[in-house]
Amino acid sequence: MKTPDYSQYLIRVQKQSPLILCLTNLVTITDCANALLAIGASPVMSDDKADAADLAAIASALVVNIGTISEAQEIVMDSAIERAKFKGIPIILDPVGAGATPRRLTAANKFSSKASVIRGNASEILALCGASPGQKGVDSIAASNFEVMVEKAKILAASLGVVVAVTGPTDIVTDGNETMKIEGGHELMTKLTGTGCLLTAITGAYVAASPDNPLAATAAALWHLALAGERAHLGLKGSDKSLGAYKTLLFDQIAQITPRDLA
Repeated sequence: MKTPDYSQYLIRVQKQSPLILCLTNLVTITDCANALLAIGASPVMSDDKADAADLAAIASALVVNIGTISEAQEIVMDSAIERAKFKGIPIILDPVGAGATPRRLTAANKFSSKASVIRGNASEILALCGASPGQKGVDSIAASNFEVMVEKAKILAASLGVVVAVTGPTDIVTDGNETMKIEGGHELMTKLTGTGCLLTAITGAYVAASPDNPLAATAAALWHLALAGERAHLGLKGSDKSLGAYKTLLFDQIAQITPRDLA
């Protein structure tokens, strides 16, 4: 398909400043909030069943991240998802570690059936496609045969009626019919915990501002972070490989990306 004009999707985020309810993991909650603020969205977090449901009623999108799933958190997520589905707002799922344990896979499968967009890495998406929890080699399968991963993502998207985004050296975004590939980013992004989590949060903002086209909005969100990752690396001084410096530059670049840059 023809590459869309990604600039319009960031323009909408900046104009609307959508309220994004993030039910995310304990490791990255601050990073997700800061990433949303950096692009012009409004983050809100909760860990209470009634509060999360009330917030979902006024939010523009719901982001669900199972990175530190617990019984208590799952109850909160169920409550917010029920209200989000009733209201008809997008639900963006990050199935963190879905291929690691049966517990995570069970939660990921339950939530994926209610999601609008699923954003994960290759092993997480393959787990949702049926790879056994803890199965070794799923990352190497995706790395060695990119087209296999594309087909798996397309089948999952079509079967669930969602947009599936698979992030890696080359990102895949598909709704089962149309497929986009995003090139960019930098390997230092893989050395920081939570870059995938904040990407899912950013995706929530983009889809919230453009619910009529979640496929292109998701691709625009992935391109935003990929471009920020590239520019952050360029900002490192000389041979400086400090992850602390890179993380600071990454957030700076997330905030500095303009619609014209995305175009």
